[in-house]
Formats: sequence, structure tokens, C-alpha cells
Amino acid sequence: MIISHTHKFIFIKSLKTAGTSIEAALSNHCGGNDVVVPINDFGHNRDIDGQFVHRAMNADDFYRKIGQHVDAPTIKAREPAEVWDNYFKFSIARNPWDRALSYFFWDKRQDPSIKPRKRFYHYLGVPFNDFGIIKSHFSGFIKSRTLENNDPFYIIDDNLCVDFVIRYEYLEEDFNEVCKRVGIPASGLPHLKTGIRKQSRHFTEYYDDTTRDIVAELHRNDLRFFGYQFGR
Repeated sequence: MIISHTHKFIFIKSLKTAGTSIEAALSNHCGGNDVVVPINDFGHNRDIDGQFVHRAMNADDFYRKIGQHVDAPTIKAREPAEVWDNYFKFSIARNPWDRALSYFFWDKRQDPSIKPRKRFYHYLGVPFNDFGIIKSHFSGFIKSRTLENNDPFYIIDDNLCVDFVIRYEYLEEDFNEVCKRVGIPASGLPHLKTGIRKQSRHFTEYYDDTTRDIVAELHRNDLRFFGYQFGR
């Protein structure tokens, strides 16, 4: 989360939408009394060249305890009305089915179940279906209904509460639009927290009718406001 008094914007960082990359890029244009909440795991603050790119600053204990993902109602309640009402507010949305899969791989990144290995009998000719194993675990994850949507980061009282929503699918283009609106030079985005999902299959292949519908119901506001469809 960033509150930039220098450039008069509030960036509300949603979950599993490339928010860390956006936050890192914007943080390098912040200074003075601007608030940039630190990354929880500093080990992820490296781009593909190994350079540290995220600049945390001025976050008080209240925001630090919450972490990077401070929801819109919390910011609105804590900041002066002139800040919330007058600053340019933006967040990020992502195709819900793609996001759910990304969240699964991130949440289970230390779980060996999503990195199945061949057993001795596979070398004797028994087929090894690693995708089927992962898909089964993903199905269980969705059916457990522990996944949360991103509504708190851009919706209050069932309406959008931000001025702009970056679409993950148009990340560079929409980020450049944000830069233009807040008056900072557009620059390339660093790639942070990547490489967790190794398989190259399209996200639709991980779903059946039941899991597809569970994700759709949970993210009904994303479908309503942004027109997301399964497979697009």
C-alpha cells in the first residue's frame, strides 16, 4: 500500500495481481512524508537482475502490523477525509480463475504435494500423471472455500471506491496510464514474486464445472464490474 502525499495518490494493493511489482516501481518515485508499507518477506525484493527495487518508508506501526495489503475501508477510516476524497485512488484486478490458480500455487509453494516426483514404479512403466495430482490438490483447495476475493481493496458498500483499476491482463498499458495521471515518468515494471507456477498449461485446464462455478460466485463483483469470463 502506498499513500503518496507528494503525488497525491493512494495505491491499494490487492492479492495475487502483480501488486508488488507495481508497488516497487511507484516506491522509487516516493519521498518526503509518503507512506510505503514494507514487503513482508524482504527476500522477494529482487528483480530478475538481483537488484533491490522496493523502497519502504514512513509506514507507522498500525500499517506495518496489517502488512502490504491494507483494505480500502481501513485506509478511508484512518486517513483524513481530504486525503481519501481528493487523492487519485487505484488498485488492480485479475481474471478470477487465473488469480485463484496463482493464489493456490503461492499459498502451497512450500508444499511438496504440488511438486510430485516419480516413484520407483513409474520407472517400471506405470504412467506418471503429475498434472492430475496437482489438479486434484487445486480442486480440494477451491472446494475448501478458504480463498478470499479482492473486493475489500476496491469495493465499499457494493460499489467501486477507487478512481481506476489496473487490469492485470493489460498491466503495462494501465500502469502507464496511472503514471500519466499522477504525473510521474512511466518506466518498466520489475518482475517480483514470479516463477512459482512452473507448468505452462492454461489456467482453464485446472478446473471442472464445480470449481469454475465456486470461483465465479466468490468473484461475482469482478465479473460484474470488469466483465471477466472463464477462459478470457
